[in-house]
Amino acid sequence: MKRLPIKQGLNPTRAQVPQSWPGPVAAAEFVWFLIDNQRHRAPTDSFSAVLSRFSRGEVLSDAGTRLRPFDAIHPGSFVNFYRAPAPEREVPGDIRVLHQDDTLVVIDKPPFLSTMPRGQHISQTALVKARVQLGIPELSPSHRLDRLTRGVLMFTARREARGAYQTMFERREATKIYEALTPRRGAAPFAPIERFADWHQWPAPSEDQPWTLTHHMVKIRGHLSTYVVEPPADPTAAVPPEANAVTHVLGVREDVRDGRDVLVWRLKPATGKTHQLRVVLRSLGLPIINDPLYEELSDAALHDPSSPTPHPPFADEEDFSRPMGLIAKELRFTDPLTGKPRRFISNY
Repeated sequence: MKRLPIKQGLNPTRAQVPQSWPGPVAAAEFVWFLIDNQRHRAPTDSFSAVLSRFSRGEVLSDAGTRLRPFDAIHPGSFVNFYRAPAPEREVPGDIRVLHQDDTLVVIDKPPFLSTMPRGQHISQTALVKARVQLGIPELSPSHRLDRLTRGVLMFTARREARGAYQTMFERREATKIYEALTPRRGAAPFAPIERFADWHQWPAPSEDQPWTLTHHMVKIRGHLSTYVVEPPADPTAAVPPEANAVTHVLGVREDVRDGRDVLVWRLKPATGKTHQLRVVLRSLGLPIINDPLYEELSDAALHDPSSPTPHPPFADEEDFSRPMGLIAKELRFTDPLTGKPRRFISNY
């Protein structure tokens, strides 16, 4: 069966004619409907450009049949074609390969680069850039890094290997170690939350004796920041919420980065809540350096979703010279296919 190949690092779109449509529709009319309603698309992607897709044989049915512009397609059927994304601001930084074999490709992802296409970030993503740079169209991410986070990101290079590695991450069998940079204590205008007020007096954390920090974090759809629900001051007033975010602090040391005195935190998340590590350090009163959200988040907004939140710059206005100080520093796991230990370390 004929399929559209990955083109310029991008997968073709597979779209279904809605079951609610009153009847058959011309293939070109349906594809144009989808493109005309695309939020981020190339300004030159007109109806004429849609017809050109058909003339090049780039619109197929799910059965692999080449569709013509006036072929009738019915509700519930699928159409496969290529979208043309809108121009994007070039994100600086190279895709640096840490490891490559027939099965795995591991890169050092630059900051400001999404892992894979989403929303307005299409061509300026780690997946698309790596596919084009390495000439491996079947690359697929085994896990994700937030757009502002840099460091170790792993892909599979063969379709048949994807499931084994993706499920390994879903089961949280891989160990991920992060490095976070914050101001030194006293350099930030925030106080830690009450139960962490004396953290600087705790014994120094280590791999053998880490701090285990627990939080109850809540992320509301449409609300920019994650907030923390703390146990009430009077333990009899209400049932305290159970912790749903667990983070192990493996170490903290003083250092100088880019001419700035900082604390370097070594963190191992045991859970994967949205913005977890950013919130954890903000709860100690030390937001991650250059964090566009939590570096400005008020103490009230850390606990109350009704409090005003900062407005981070839009992607087109971001200052690329100020990357957020969060690095996916190390990735360790037992290879699910070979049984051998794997370890990759970022150079950031």
